[in-house]
Amino acid sequence: MTPDQLADCACRLVDLGQERGVTLRLLGSLGARMQSTRTAALLDRLGREPTHDIDFMGYSRDQARAHALFLELGYQADTGIALSLEYGVRRLIFYKQPEGIMVEIFLDQLCMAHTVDFRGRLDFQDYSVAPTDLILSKLQIQEIAKKDIKDIIALLATVDLSRGGGNASIDVGHITDILGRYWGFYHTARGNLERVREWSERLREELTEEERVTAEARACDLIEAMDAAPKTLRWRVRSMIGPRVKWYADVGDVHR
Repeated sequence: MTPDQLADCACRLVDLGQERGVTLRLLGSLGARMQSTRTAALLDRLGREPTHDIDFMGYSRDQARAHALFLELGYQADTGIALSLEYGVRRLIFYKQPEGIMVEIFLDQLCMAHTVDFRGRLDFQDYSVAPTDLILSKLQIQEIAKKDIKDIIALLATVDLSRGGGNASIDVGHITDILGRYWGFYHTARGNLERVREWSERLREELTEEERVTAEARACDLIEAMDAAPKTLRWRVRSMIGPRVKWYADVGDVHR
């Protein structure tokens, strides 16, 4: 499937979920494509590697209804994940053949290298999580890949920064509030924003001058806001230790 075809499939699943009382919102590059035609076009121009999976964020309260919905639609549940739910792993995985689609639904929180809490934040947009949360979901990646950097660049180049308002913008205040509480998340996010500036130069041929300058400026604005924002006592104490002690969680096999 092309990215547009996969996005259409994902949107149909969101609509079906809405009819059944199941809240689903897109993450990842498909979520980024939902922000605007400009964002989608830029991802294509950057040669963003197409995803073959559909990643959703949902609520744990809808878990049983989501499971029933996908089985009814002909998806096969991942049995390893079904067993791991008993041990606190909050995600569902389904497969659809012969289309070769894998759907992954994270419940309440995205728990990877760092945790992004989505509770109460899935009603801001119709099909994807808000751009603020999309950015956070990318900035938390400890070993960030080129494809994820491209997602961040596309979002920064096409989505405005704001302070406390607008579901279609990147809320700087929400980001700095979270990163001002967790030094580890801050440290990883700051490093990834530095990489954005580096990669925007490497991708100069794929970006217009306006897109490159805008993405770099917004990355700098976020770094400056993160540095200047108030920090909790917990953050300040952890910062004294710094990277001498591991500041992120290992992302293990989901079938653990």
